Amino acid sequence: MKTIEEVLKKLDEIIIWCKENQSPAGYFACTYRAMTAQVLKGIQQKKFEDGPRMTLLDIAFAQRYLEACESYRKGKKCTNAWYTAFEASKNKNLLILQHIFLGMNAHINLDLGISAASIMPYRKINPLKKDFDTINIIIASINQNVQDSLNKICYPVDLIDKLSNGKDNAVLDFAISKARETSWATAVVTCNTPLFLRESVINIVDYAAAKVASQILNPKILTPALLKELKKCESSDIVKNIEILESTKKG
Repeated sequence: MKTIEEVLKKLDEIIIWCKENQSPAGYFACTYRAMTAQVLKGIQQKKFEDGPRMTLLDIAFAQRYLEACESYRKGKKCTNAWYTAFEASKNKNLLILQHIFLGMNAHINLDLGISAASIMPYRKINPLKKDFDTINIIIASINQNVQDSLNKICYPVDLIDKLSNGKDNAVLDFAISKARETSWATAVVTCNTPLFLRESVINIVDYAAAKVASQILNPKILTPALLKELKKCESSDIVKNIEILESTKKG
């Protein structure tokens, strides 16, 4: 792939496949497509210091997800964080938000920092910092849009906040907000690691991301009984849910 438009086309194909197969994996795919469209918009509006470099990063970033998707479907090995996210799509008892966060965890905690290091020269990651922060702002900007879509699917976001007194944010903030900080640390460490050792670094980061995934699957502040009750509040129409997430308008 050489353009972000090609990335968007690939993501559209995945979303179509998810609808045809009624797969909850489509929830994250829609979220990611929204992020990618916003990054492209940011490049077109010259919000980045280096637009061509940001295009390279976006493509490298997407490639890791697309390759993980393909490997999983073919029964080949993929990273543990992505394997956990894809396997979770078989679990009909998970909340839609859990599916989204499993994908966001693998994508941000694992893939973002590694992708950033891959496009920069050895030990020269710092010039990317400002644009890296900007892409993270773009990622964060769609969170409210996703929540608005989830509310349409009858996802009781406000109810969870009331029941947990906001404590649910501990896991969710780490998986999203803190993950963006972690991803830069990953980028710095990876970029300062000689190429022949980078696979070892990636494996360590993957192990940590898989640990976060287990927290998302089994959040300590929500009991299995409560999760079951919350699941009853959601629409069980996977195709309709994906279409609602697809239609989310970004500001």
